[in-house]
Amino acid sequence: MTGTAAVGPPRSLRRHLELPDPAPLLALNFGFARARVLGTALELGVFTELARAPRSALRLAEDLGCDGEALRRLLDALAELGLLEGDDDRGRRPTPLSCAYLVEGAKAGLGGHFAEVLGQWAAWGALTEVVRGGRRPASQPRRGLRPGLFGGAFTLSVRTAFALVDAVGPKPAGRVLDLAAGGGEWGIALAASDPEARVVAHDEPEFLAGVRARVEEFGVAHQFSYQEADLAHPPRTAEVGFDTVVLAHTSRFAGPGATARLVAEAARRLRPGGTLLIADVLRQPPGSSSLHRSMLDLSLYVTTVDGGIPEPSALRALMEKSGVTPKENATRGLVTALTGVKQERQ
Repeated sequence: MTGTAAVGPPRSLRRHLELPDPAPLLALNFGFARARVLGTALELGVFTELARAPRSALRLAEDLGCDGEALRRLLDALAELGLLEGDDDRGRRPTPLSCAYLVEGAKAGLGGHFAEVLGQWAAWGALTEVVRGGRRPASQPRRGLRPGLFGGAFTLSVRTAFALVDAVGPKPAGRVLDLAAGGGEWGIALAASDPEARVVAHDEPEFLAGVRARVEEFGVAHQFSYQEADLAHPPRTAEVGFDTVVLAHTSRFAGPGATARLVAEAARRLRPGGTLLIADVLRQPPGSSSLHRSMLDLSLYVTTVDGGIPEPSALRALMEKSGVTPKENATRGLVTALTGVKQERQ
């Protein structure tokens, strides 16, 4: 009996088998559809409705005023993404992940933040034209009209704020001004680190109601007072002499000119010897992990008039120009905290 030699794949097939796996490219190419699935579910209130009462796709379609077949396919896609579970017999319901972050009214809710980001859909659709022509937005909405962007990611940023306050202080925090407080996480972290601290949460009125609710949750409400603000026109007569001033998550949106004004305002509010704490997503040394900083930097180019991820050296230079001597710094994940001490009067 004569053996038969094994026959390998034809040469033309081998060339294809030797190529890199294209799966990562396919995932990128279809990423826009996954984002739109999430956005549509949030707009329709799918997670909130199913958290109230699990039900079939057909019953949910009736309750939401949607087409039954189209909604069934959307729910199937959400299940594939790990955002829904169950079936039409037992009732569709949100997964624990969706219950924690996507149901309206959840304490850790991120729905408003995701909706704000998904609202950039049209801007990203023009990316090719932006790159060809370098065209940026001519204007952008007032900060207070975007609470989901500047305050809606509290549940993500609060853990970073606590970690960085623990790393670089200041301790004790003393009298604190949380300038452009947003979600209030930095003032809360400083209050928790120093029971004697007294914090002024300063921002446009659209943010302060959320800060009030969060300080109650963290048990530091007795340490807080509130100051409504117009960040574009800070009053020269505002309270000064603070031990600590925080300026967090503003520079990358504001751009260099507005950042220079904000740093100067923060330094003006400090007492001599007080601490300025600037926290933001900053550029990292070559060879460091980017952790999506490049994507974020491109996003700021596409969606803001003058924003971008700042260089730490540029912020330190602004500190020094404003009479603040740079001191400690630390990075946790995407966020870097820079500290400096206001120079004594000569």
